[in-house]
Amino acid sequence: MNYEEHFTQSAQIREKNWKSIGNLHTDVITHLINPAFMGGPEWPSTRQAFVVIDTPSGTILSSDGLSDPYNDFDENPDNQAYNGIGCEFYIECSENLGSFDDIKSSWQFTVVYQAAQLAAGNPNIASIIQEHKYVSTELYHCTVPESFQNEHERVGVLLGLSSKQVPAELELSLEKICLVNVMLLTKEELAYITENGSEARLEVAKKLEELPASGKSFLERKSVV
Repeated sequence: MNYEEHFTQSAQIREKNWKSIGNLHTDVITHLINPAFMGGPEWPSTRQAFVVIDTPSGTILSSDGLSDPYNDFDENPDNQAYNGIGCEFYIECSENLGSFDDIKSSWQFTVVYQAAQLAAGNPNIASIIQEHKYVSTELYHCTVPESFQNEHERVGVLLGLSSKQVPAELELSLEKICLVNVMLLTKEELAYITENGSEARLEVAKKLEELPASGKSFLERKSVV
């Protein structure tokens, strides 16, 4: 198959997956002007989009395009084994987020958007997550309350928690990709991980996965440390 065929098949598989989980919105969240054209990170096919899935227990927002085949697929043999960077990033919400405009302006969207852009600039992120299972990082420009921000106005997220709704992997046209949960951390959890390293990250991850709402990000959640 050529680039267009792999692109279409991969998009169809992702679409089928989300439709099996909930109501996939027909509209996607994207840019009028691609940020890659203004110095931002470039996505594999240059297309940068996010999809919205409503479920009975809340909304899921996911990147859609990080696992597209590379746009030089037909000319570059080095990229012919890969569905982009090998993952898509999603955030699970504990409520339905409402209208399309409400979703675009939500703090949840800013978190998953910044996580996806961070991943686009780190094409080895899938192998890092597969090696460590859980990865913690800090994100800029997220519109969460100040109570979640550290002294540098960054917020912490934990990547790789398991979900009760979303599979951890998905077989696309070229390879199996990871569907990566983005979990908002409290300021206390971020500080604990930053101060104590990998063992603290594993401890926090274990405690978060034991919660009844494991995998869901919401502002009312109490810190686990």
